[in-house]
Amino acid sequence: MASALLACAALAVALPHTASARAETDGENRSVEAGGAHDDKIATIEQGLRPALGAKGEPGPVWTLAERMAHHRVPAISIAVAIDGELAWAKAYGVAQAEGSEAVDTDTLFQAASLSKPVAALAALTLVDEGRVDLDAPVNDYLSSWKIQQNAFTAQRPVTLRHLLSHRAGTTVHGFRGYDIAKVYPSSEQVLTGEAPANTQPIVVDKVPGESRRYSGGGYQIVQLLIEDVATTPFADYVTSHVLEPSGLALSNYDYVQSGSNVARGHRGKASQPMAEHGYYAYPEMAAAGLWTTPSELVLLGGKVADARRNSAGLVSTELANQLVPDSADDPGLGFGLNAPGDGIVFVHNGHNPGYSARWFNYADGRASVAILTNSDTGGDLIREVASAIGHVYGWRQDAFEERETISLPAEWQDAVSGGYAFDREAASPIVEIEVEDGKLWIEGELAERSSFYATSRTEFFIASGLNFTVELGHDGDVEALDIEGEIRLVKLD
Repeated sequence: MASALLACAALAVALPHTASARAETDGENRSVEAGGAHDDKIATIEQGLRPALGAKGEPGPVWTLAERMAHHRVPAISIAVAIDGELAWAKAYGVAQAEGSEAVDTDTLFQAASLSKPVAALAALTLVDEGRVDLDAPVNDYLSSWKIQQNAFTAQRPVTLRHLLSHRAGTTVHGFRGYDIAKVYPSSEQVLTGEAPANTQPIVVDKVPGESRRYSGGGYQIVQLLIEDVATTPFADYVTSHVLEPSGLALSNYDYVQSGSNVARGHRGKASQPMAEHGYYAYPEMAAAGLWTTPSELVLLGGKVADARRNSAGLVSTELANQLVPDSADDPGLGFGLNAPGDGIVFVHNGHNPGYSARWFNYADGRASVAILTNSDTGGDLIREVASAIGHVYGWRQDAFEERETISLPAEWQDAVSGGYAFDREAASPIVEIEVEDGKLWIEGELAERSSFYATSRTEFFIASGLNFTVELGHDGDVEALDIEGEIRLVKLD
């Protein structure tokens, strides 16, 4: 208990005072604001974190940012909000490494993890704009150093760039583990073939391309190689010259090892332990997971994407920008996920690398862009709480606190849903467990601390932190699996 109180106190000390311009003083973090116009809103957010979701009739809690950083064991969080394409404010809280004294600021770089994907998608679309790649032609027509292995699935429909960017190529490998900075890194081709020193399986097509969506970091590794083969330029150099620099992103980069010292170190596991050695892993799978950036630069880029949908002088043509972010959330985007929260189309992406968690959402009409980066595996829940407060304060529906009608389930169905769930039935232990207590369902495990498992229907559930779950039924009507946000599927253990 004493150590927890000390951690809370340390985090409270690390919270910066509001400043009206970019400034740095002894013992404070750096903050950026538009003339102090958002002071009251920032203060309300810092004192008013909320869960993402709640059940109607059950009053939800309200916390301070310092309390929740301590609760989730997140050493640092960096936040930026842009309104109408202009940075409204940015603030950073906490320290670069747990138990350390180096405060983060708004220029501190974080691994953006899967937020790398939409940036890579933008780079690929510049090749389309230049007429060097056709979105709907077989990508094997453009790949020269490696080809997608042909099989019964690709015989029905070849993989295209549109398939890859929208996670509809049927490609395998969900995500990547990273590499010790001191070790040898695999080439793009070695990652694709699964050849040592690659630490993931070969990337193959095992579904008919275009048939359905399945999130695939492996698909973006193919995009990375496509850019390198067509542009005859290293991926990082191409993205820098065609996306980052034209957008005014001076700090963002895809370097495996960061040359500067203003870097947030990653923290692993529920205890948020500092990562050994350099404090982060290297990602040769750059398109999928290798971007280093700041929230201020992400919201700037988000505004550029929104502007490109209306302005032909944008990063990519208006035609392509409106395929990247279409007008309907039911249509597949090209790099971002799409939401329709009730007040407009929003393009969004989450990110998680070992030691880092991130979220970036942008209204398609350009009214707002928000980016939140943390240096901890446990940052996801904190991000959802911060985003909930931001949405509540600014009146945006995206990520704002939402109350839902819930239902009571019959005892026999509660028993059917309860049990352990894992990635496969041979797993030694479950990823999450659902149990019945006092007539209610509860869930606990690696994806969530112990939480009420609220039902909105017989098969649809949510938890207060913001995760949505769907119970999948087999042909016999029995519970077979648990789908989380359409991105993770856990099978029920016997």
